[in-house]
Amino acid sequence: MDVDLADISIGIKLFNENEYFAAHDFFEDIWTDCHNESRLFFQGLIQISVGFYHLVCGNYTGSLSQLNKGLQKLSEYPKTYFNINIEKLLIDVKVFIEILKRKNNDLRFELDLIQLPLIESKFC
Repeated sequence: MDVDLADISIGIKLFNENEYFAAHDFFEDIWTDCHNESRLFFQGLIQISVGFYHLVCGNYTGSLSQLNKGLQKLSEYPKTYFNINIEKLLIDVKVFIEILKRKNNDLRFELDLIQLPLIESKFC
């Protein structure tokens, strides 16, 4: 499957609007039909999206697991891929992983959605 760069702008917009489950669904549809070198890239975006979905739902263990899996997959790609600033996304995700590790399931942890990473691209 050839993915048009503009096609992924919808998923990026959903992610950046904190609509993580919808972003997950969007990227999963692309991933399902993708059978080339971009397949793991889209799986990484799915896992990052699910990781932040778990985070906003209070599932810190699930969030850490998915963020780490997505981080591993996306780190295999160039600094910019599909016009997404992968380098910045990876740095931002690593910061949140460290925050989650320090919070260690502290129920008093309050999440400020404004502080969550955005996917930077030429589209959004």
